[in-house]
Amino acid sequence: MVNKSLMKTRLILSLLCTSLSLAAAETTPPPAATKPAAPNTPGIPDVIALFDKRALVKPITEMEGTLTDGSKSIVYKIVVRSLPPDHEMGPWAPATLKDKGGYWEDTVDKKMYRIDAEYLKILNKRGWEMFNADGTVRRTKDRTEFDKVARQELGGWTYEQAKENGVVNSIIELKPLEQIVTIFIPKNPKATAKVTPLRQAKFSPRSGLGLSTNGIRFFPPEPVDRITAFHNIAPMDPQGGHTGFGHEYHYHRAPSVMNEDKSGKIVGFALDGFAIRGPTETDGSKPKNLDTINGHEHDGLPYHYHVSDKWPYVVGGFKGPLGTAGLGDLDICDATKTSNGPGGGGEGKGGKSGGAKKGPPSGGKGGPPAGK
Repeated sequence: MVNKSLMKTRLILSLLCTSLSLAAAETTPPPAATKPAAPNTPGIPDVIALFDKRALVKPITEMEGTLTDGSKSIVYKIVVRSLPPDHEMGPWAPATLKDKGGYWEDTVDKKMYRIDAEYLKILNKRGWEMFNADGTVRRTKDRTEFDKVARQELGGWTYEQAKENGVVNSIIELKPLEQIVTIFIPKNPKATAKVTPLRQAKFSPRSGLGLSTNGIRFFPPEPVDRITAFHNIAPMDPQGGHTGFGHEYHYHRAPSVMNEDKSGKIVGFALDGFAIRGPTETDGSKPKNLDTINGHEHDGLPYHYHVSDKWPYVVGGFKGPLGTAGLGDLDICDATKTSNGPGGGGEGKGGKSGGAKKGPPSGGKGGPPAGK
């Protein structure tokens, strides 16, 4: 009898506990769902999300680095392949007068030309010899000839020396190589009291001006006087790029400029960490109140640059201290050691008329040895 009474008591307690548990479940709110990370401060770009993952050798990470002014800063480590994942490269030189090649801004009339029979005949009227009697176009045939161009341009050869032992009256082109490159840019860019003009900036020969979101580096304006002194031209492809003396592919114009993109979106980041936007604002209008290095801030957007079809094409200098870059997968960022003297390597604003000039190449010799 006692056992039955005990069993009955246990059953009642069990039912009571179950009832209480169900009631609690009904009144206790479910655990909150995991929320996405809070968005960045309005206007501050999400650098990691903007890069084309196909261009990356590994995910973008953060680390401490030293900038060009010696200050310590958290930097993004971005390891890229240096070949564009989103477009074809070339053409640069047409094979014959019936074909079309890339684009070149003429040093005389400052117009952008498609490299074809019409333009090559213009050069020939200036005393150049850009094609043969059978209509084939004169161009660098292989890496050996391409490297000769590098030696004569960087070595200060005369036209007569290049005519005898180098390359003259040719279109300079070469299929680029894939190269693993690490670029370090500040995560939180800081503006200095004064901007640094391109000619006074110090940066690694491998870094260029910054990095496009597809992993291709932006380089300074081409040293057109140095190139045309030998009656050569070095066209860009329809996306604004070509092969440099380090055998890497890089841009001298932004693809958004070549494609007349009016989205105003971020197309890359300068070596100082500030964003580089397309040639227009997001509403398609022309940027206003740009400073001397092609940048401004407005409407809540932090400082940023705009690319352009006019000099300086990408950026005309830097707003803050710079990161750096180098070949390979690097783990140390010290921009004070990899700075290689004044950068810029390209022509001054507008360049000079290179036409049929003979003699020692003019223009700066301080450009990135890795490119032209």
